Amino acid sequence: MGRQIHFYMLPEDRSEFLRVIQEHDSTEVILRDSDSSQVEPIGEGIGADKTLCVWNRKLLPNLERKWVPDPGYYRVDTLKAPVLEFTPSFTATWEGKPALGQGRLFGNFEPYLGKPEDFGKWYESLVHWIRQHYRKNPASTGGYVGPAAYEFYEHGGYLLPNFLPPKTKEWLTEIGKQHKQSRTVSRVRKKAKARS
Repeated sequence: MGRQIHFYMLPEDRSEFLRVIQEHDSTEVILRDSDSSQVEPIGEGIGADKTLCVWNRKLLPNLERKWVPDPGYYRVDTLKAPVLEFTPSFTATWEGKPALGQGRLFGNFEPYLGKPEDFGKWYESLVHWIRQHYRKNPASTGGYVGPAAYEFYEHGGYLLPNFLPPKTKEWLTEIGKQHKQSRTVSRVRKKAKARS
């Protein structure tokens, strides 16, 4: 059984989240895919467009990537190993305006895999941190929005799902609601400010 939490993070949100989790529980952030089986922590700013893994050394002291013959690279097996998959938010343009795509933190907790019980508790502690420090997404795409990402949204940026949607009538209508909401909120705030 997989569990996930969706989020929107700009680079400063991402850096803060990764810094916080690395300060606890001997946690490392690594690239999921590589041309090497050896696992090394990534540096700041590396992997912004890559899927990462969050690895707790207390739960799994040693970790290696496994060879994937087609197309030919090494990958951390996030389904079997007690590690979490971290997919960062992506930046895009939607209808000529900046947009931010949804990222996620995912773990596989199938009981038959024999993962330590503390793996689920550790995942829940990270989810709790996100819920405590981020806002619920005001748009219909769900998840939580980091502080910098929320400011981005308030200044007219779009919050997209975890993919760049096709420009169909349905998606244009759904995502277009975000700016209608923010214009309405802005008008209400201006009227309230004018009254005081």
